[in-house]
Amino acid sequence: MSVSQTIKKWVFWAHFFVALVVAIFVFIMSATGFLLTYERQIKELDEMRFIQTLSPQQKPVSTDVIVKKLQQLHPDEPHIYVRWVNRAGAAIPGWAGPNAYLFDPVNANILRQGEGWVADTFHWLTDLHRYLLMHGEQQIIGKTINNYANLALIFLLVSGVYLWLPKRWSLKSLRKHALLAPRYLNKSHRRHQWHLVFGIWCAPVLLLICLTATLFHFEWANKVLYGFYGQDLPKREKHQEVLSLAEDKVSYQYLFEQAQLHAEQNNYQNWYSMWMEIGDELHQARFYIDKSIGHRQSLAYSLYFDTRSGEVTHTLAKRDWTPGDRAWGTARFLHTGEHYGFVGQTIAGLVSLLCCILVYTGVMLAFKRLKRMTQNA
Repeated sequence: MSVSQTIKKWVFWAHFFVALVVAIFVFIMSATGFLLTYERQIKELDEMRFIQTLSPQQKPVSTDVIVKKLQQLHPDEPHIYVRWVNRAGAAIPGWAGPNAYLFDPVNANILRQGEGWVADTFHWLTDLHRYLLMHGEQQIIGKTINNYANLALIFLLVSGVYLWLPKRWSLKSLRKHALLAPRYLNKSHRRHQWHLVFGIWCAPVLLLICLTATLFHFEWANKVLYGFYGQDLPKREKHQEVLSLAEDKVSYQYLFEQAQLHAEQNNYQNWYSMWMEIGDELHQARFYIDKSIGHRQSLAYSLYFDTRSGEVTHTLAKRDWTPGDRAWGTARFLHTGEHYGFVGQTIAGLVSLLCCILVYTGVMLAFKRLKRMTQNA
């Protein structure tokens, strides 16, 4: 046996046993990743059910009324979000801390308390995707399992591509290894062919998804990314805790109107949504103005106001970030495909589905091999 054959044999068995160990966790991450593909769009469709009809004479309810209502509902929660969708009659989501509401744009009546069953379902899927539904002190266990299952999947992808490489490169061998067969001899033949073909086609995107996921799991991955740009890891900023909004002197509705004016003056008149955050930092209101349905940072920017004077203190767009922060932000939404919008999401979702098929076909082939090995022992 040649050296290359020996290496390939060891790689095969490493691929074989690692796959068996992590198969269930990779399947869960892939299946939930597929189900989360269009999370933002589906949640938006769910909120569209609450669109109200406004007469030409009616104006949407003032932002101050929404904030006041949230403060009345939760007087001990100064951290408030209000979100507007640039659509006539769209309901207005608001949060006081973790407490979510959907308000009527005409009279600020509560249309829904909480985020609704659709959002709750996606939260459940996200918890399964990240933590295997573990909570509290056990959450770190689920997170750690998935962290290392993700690393194992990187190994499986790299080793799988190595094992896939044809012994001799030719058009015939490439067709055999990269295209589905017109017919199959049996189930094992079909599973083997699906594993090879789907694996090689989804490997580049799946590897990108896995590599970007390491940034959420491991500090060393972040050090590598920022180090590439000659930067240290950014330290989390500490703000003075905001206990009350009593010192905010300027009307929040005025700030919202000024944010709209700023958007129009900066070619963002066709913004899709706008968020206002108050209570995170003393005397500051942050508006996040977004042209996309979300998570396309190149199509959004933040606008900051002093809540005592109403003056703009600064703006912050992705181009203003440090190179390391820009790379991290890009990687974050490459993981979900949202960096490239709907098309990117679709590709990421399809690849996640193909990964489920890879796990299924791989496990079935492995079980058959183990059964044959047991019978021959």
